[in-house]
Amino acid sequence: MSYDNDLMNEIYLMLGKSECKKLSDIIAEKIATLDTPKTTLAKILNIDKSTFDRMLKKIEDGEIDSIDFFHILKMCQFFNISVEEVAQIYVASLKAEHVSQLEIAKTANFLYRNFDLKGLKDVGFINSLTDIKAIENRFLTFFNLDRLYDYEEEVGGVLYSKTKKSVADEMKEFWVKSAILQFQKVNNPNEYEQDKLLALIPKIRPYTRHEEKGFLTVIQALYKIGITVIVQRYLSKTQVRGATFVVDDKPCIVITDFNKSYPTLWFSLMHELYHVIYDLEALKTWKYHTSGEEQDTTMQIVSDLFNEEYADYFSREILFPKEKLEYIKPHINSNSLVLEYAKENSIHPSLIYAFHVFDENKKGKNLFPVYQKYFGSSEKALKSVKTNPWDKVSIFEEIEKIKQILTS
Repeated sequence: MSYDNDLMNEIYLMLGKSECKKLSDIIAEKIATLDTPKTTLAKILNIDKSTFDRMLKKIEDGEIDSIDFFHILKMCQFFNISVEEVAQIYVASLKAEHVSQLEIAKTANFLYRNFDLKGLKDVGFINSLTDIKAIENRFLTFFNLDRLYDYEEEVGGVLYSKTKKSVADEMKEFWVKSAILQFQKVNNPNEYEQDKLLALIPKIRPYTRHEEKGFLTVIQALYKIGITVIVQRYLSKTQVRGATFVVDDKPCIVITDFNKSYPTLWFSLMHELYHVIYDLEALKTWKYHTSGEEQDTTMQIVSDLFNEEYADYFSREILFPKEKLEYIKPHINSNSLVLEYAKENSIHPSLIYAFHVFDENKKGKNLFPVYQKYFGSSEKALKSVKTNPWDKVSIFEEIEKIKQILTS
């Protein structure tokens, strides 16, 4: 019996051969050539006669998985079969169901090496950590892949080192690759023009006052000038607040619901728009940059190219310049005055409180518990824009939803 499957082909190619005789055939040939009784062979190999007979019968029947592999090695040494050939012979002698089990083991290795399966189970993406076939089918269906091993090449391109990744890296890679695939399939037809973005940015601040539809209106306007913005659910262990990508030569942004804060939502958007304006050429080389997390060693070189302090300053000055905060600061504990001042300056009051807390925190004062009640939740703003591909059968369901959000 011969087998034609990826695992055996892989082993044969590694060893420089395309086919191999079965162990039972080789042993039969060797015994016939030696013209030596089986009893004598058993004694030479220091194997009990009855054990030796049972072993030969199992080899003939293809049941070598239940044989002491040390005995197989001794026979192969006696018959002058190299250690490399032993591996080939062993695989070629397995029954179909045993080869299938090897395939499952190989698949399990790929899954556990490339994904944080526990983290994905926690967010409901998979239902089991042990049903390897079910996990494999989940990835195949979700990403529309023919083979699981195509994930590294076909989903989001090759972005990560092949060396061992940490659990956080695995989850981040899954998050990043999912985002890139969505951007590729949304395929924004509008050309990006920086002049149009520079003209739009000063007009964004008033939309912060519209909690329900303001953010949606802004990302739809950005889409029309060639910038695709999606709000993708935060995944544990990633700590990503936002990210800027270049996909098919166009700027793309992901905002997360990391701390579910309304001012953070707007601050993150403006932060990423800074990277679009000033770091686009670098992004074309490095493909993406994440904000709001410590960079792993692999991405530290990339991170050093992007000035996060400048991006924060830009976001701050566009939304609510520091001198305006200094003006209202003496009255920060008067909510009515803050609300009036926010209205005068066409900004949501939560941003005033958030910037005040941020400034005081840099001085060593933790005022977050005092003003947290004024921050508000991003839930209302994200209700119409946030996507959650992890609970869908296929990521392509979410892609269609994104297209509707951005073009309606």
